Amino acid sequence: MGRRQIPGCRARVQLERRRTGLMVASLSSLSSSAQASSYYEADDYHAEGGAAPSRWQGSGAAALGLEGEVDPERFRQLLDGVLSDHVALGARRDEGRQHRPGWDLTLSAPKSISIMALVAGDRRLHAAHAAAVEAALAFTERHAGGTRIRDGERVAHVRTGALAMATFQHETSRAQDPQLHTHAVILNMTRDLEGTWRSLDSRALYQLQKTIGEVYRQELAGAVRALGYAIEVGKESMFEISDVPASVREAFSERARQVEAHLATKGLTRATATAEEKQAATLYTRASKKAADRAELSRAWRVEADGLGFSSEARRSLLTEALDRAEASKAIRDRGAVLAQDAVRFAAEKLGERQAIFSRAELEREAGRKAIGLATRTEIMAAVDKRQQSHQLEARALRSPIGLDLEGFTTDRAIAHEKRLLEIEREGRNALAPIVPPIEASRIINAASLAASERGLAWSDDQRRATKAVLTSRSAVVGVQGFAGTAKTTTVLATLAKAAAEQGYQVKALAPSASAAITLGEALDLEGRTIARHLVERPNARPSARELWIVDEASLVSARDMARLLDEAQRRGARTLLVGDAHQLGSVGAGAAFRQLQDAGLETAHLTKIVRQSNTLTLEAVEATLAGHARRAFDALDRGGGQIIEAQSVEDRQALIAAHFAQLDSAQRRRTLIIDPSREGREQLTARIRAELIAAGHLGKAAVTVTSLVAKDLTQAERKEAGSYAPGDIVTFARTLTGKAVAKDTAYEVQAVDARRRTVTLSDGRDARIDWAPHRWGSAEAFEPVDRELRQGDRIEFTRNNMRLHQVNGLQGEIVSLDVEARKAQVRTDRGHIRTLDLNALQDRHFRHAYVQTAFAAQGRTTDHVLFHAESQRSNLIDQATLYVAISRARHGATIVTDDRAKVIRGVEARSGRRLTALGAEGSGREAGLDQDAGL
Repeated sequence: MGRRQIPGCRARVQLERRRTGLMVASLSSLSSSAQASSYYEADDYHAEGGAAPSRWQGSGAAALGLEGEVDPERFRQLLDGVLSDHVALGARRDEGRQHRPGWDLTLSAPKSISIMALVAGDRRLHAAHAAAVEAALAFTERHAGGTRIRDGERVAHVRTGALAMATFQHETSRAQDPQLHTHAVILNMTRDLEGTWRSLDSRALYQLQKTIGEVYRQELAGAVRALGYAIEVGKESMFEISDVPASVREAFSERARQVEAHLATKGLTRATATAEEKQAATLYTRASKKAADRAELSRAWRVEADGLGFSSEARRSLLTEALDRAEASKAIRDRGAVLAQDAVRFAAEKLGERQAIFSRAELEREAGRKAIGLATRTEIMAAVDKRQQSHQLEARALRSPIGLDLEGFTTDRAIAHEKRLLEIEREGRNALAPIVPPIEASRIINAASLAASERGLAWSDDQRRATKAVLTSRSAVVGVQGFAGTAKTTTVLATLAKAAAEQGYQVKALAPSASAAITLGEALDLEGRTIARHLVERPNARPSARELWIVDEASLVSARDMARLLDEAQRRGARTLLVGDAHQLGSVGAGAAFRQLQDAGLETAHLTKIVRQSNTLTLEAVEATLAGHARRAFDALDRGGGQIIEAQSVEDRQALIAAHFAQLDSAQRRRTLIIDPSREGREQLTARIRAELIAAGHLGKAAVTVTSLVAKDLTQAERKEAGSYAPGDIVTFARTLTGKAVAKDTAYEVQAVDARRRTVTLSDGRDARIDWAPHRWGSAEAFEPVDRELRQGDRIEFTRNNMRLHQVNGLQGEIVSLDVEARKAQVRTDRGHIRTLDLNALQDRHFRHAYVQTAFAAQGRTTDHVLFHAESQRSNLIDQATLYVAISRARHGATIVTDDRAKVIRGVEARSGRRLTALGAEGSGREAGLDQDAGL
């Protein structure tokens, strides 16, 4: 299959302004200095001769001698890159000097703030907004101030921490609603540590865009609360003044309605639309500037508020109450430093569970979410410094997926876990007798390979070498590193398990997930167990028999769990065989223990001969990806290993994938795996596919809507916080809490959350009401309700383990019959069992549609064909490891559908996707990989 083009898909629309929607920080590239200067200097686009309040900000501006109000002429010069009569920035071209003027970072107040400031007339809120903007811009300067410096062939990002910014405060939206906001024009210039002025590297600005918006709202929330207002806090630091009615906020949000209405025409919402789709909707609905008299607008706003029931008396009363409460809130402000320390502790624990190294910007953002309205940015920064001084945080180098060098941290816990797992492995070297002597090992291998050849299967030389190495090893911990599709289980592991059992070993089949554990157990004729279950159910006494623990998918085991596993194996005198592929995607938890052990000298047998692919060109693509050569991999797909399809818009790409899949017959669909790296992309693509299947008649006409339960995927740190739960969530407890009226495995619905008291009100669906304190009682598993439609013929995937019902997370099946009236469905699982689901029962609602997998969920699967949706802008998801996992699933061919082939190739070749380790070079004896999602 060769490369083909879809008509019109390569046409590109140049969008000058990049926005992700209202009520967040928006970022736009400026195209013209003349246009920019006139655009920002006018007061809200309508005042005749009026000027918007302006101010120079940033250490870069100070270095240029700029302070106070923005001088229009000097502003225009700097937009053109002219620093002085002798210094001008920009690239020299035949047509002259070319210089990008800069970027517009717009910070908008929550709608209730704008209403109280501009309709109710609380001028204190203007100052609060300005102070929050200043804090957000200081954050921007620290974390996004940087430049690119070329050193021969290498172009490096260098942090400078210096920006020159001109701010202009405006008060209306383009729809002429009250909207307090500030345009911060970030000039395209920064001064490096040697004092040289250079152009700004804008990549960090785009990566930090959402975080900057959160920092602004976090600082503003504290100021608003200090002014005496009660606030309601939502996700991602969104907040509103509690007593400004939602109906009033909605009425004054015409721009938001315009964007949302346009998204709705495409079947999207703000929650489901991508940044690209929201950007396009904002641009499409953007009206031209209109002249208006400010006094008339103010009168119109007050009249409209009166008509909505938010009368002048109600506005005055709310303002008076706020003034009265302002003094009382001083006690809370005095506790800010203590609350900031608790917030930083929580943020470090939360981030440290998933990442061995995380950026300081991300740490400050998460701490700000926890302490929103209670601690200032200054107090949070001081708490971070204090935690570093006490060595609970250790500084680490960190490089983002797009090559930005960032300030990073690891935790003392992460360091301890990694030191412990490396220590146990070293202590176990040459400490035991081999399972069998070398001569006996050769006999066992010959017998196994002969039996395989009689079934038409041939052993490779590296399968022989690996099996012998494991059987004759004297080390307590041994590894088998095998590429995807090297038949590790059916050769090396099956032979080892049988031989060890014959030598009197108790062999345990373990894996990080239930589905992988069951698969391993079935292959070895053993009971497969998850690592978590194995550790929980371990006996207290040392067993008399020898033990061999075979751990599959070892690359998915976090450093914490690996340390616990090896610690328990050492205590019980068990051998441990770690089996996996360090080149695939790593664990959800922090660290890269399997790779780290190998780098530190773990005795490891290697399997490199891939036998999965029947198409030699698909195999060539897999091998090229392993070597980091994405261009060669794409070329192999072009030549017959699959195909590359380019389509500019996400709608075109999803429509193409859905139409292709619907045209396949049922057997072909079962042998085709569709991968989208993101969860939101998976849901959108699933909706398109189901629509095509319904239209083609592949799914039944009768349908039932089921409220399925989707795991909230909280970290252990989040599970202990009441604010992590929301009304409507479902929670279950792993054990019965005596005296608390909480029963194991019973579903409780969240009725209310009191973040201040740190309590959650639960209902059991009858009359009982329980006040649950997660930080005291212990954590629970939480689920969000999501409506899904089911029809006969639908493919579903179970998303929670239920061993009593022989159901594991990841098990798939097909709806073979559906009783709409009784709300029951029969499912034929891929293991051949028939299950009847009661769609009213909570335990039967842990499922999702199974048409699309994320790359992480696809790992471990094998299929004939793969369709991989690879969007070039997803720098935190499209990398070498992801591409390797996607292509290597396919026996016969892989199709990549992308917006930009060249960008995907460059991104994959620049990003390994390797997970970081807390010890880095110290723990491996090699240079630490710095390439990972830095949380920007």
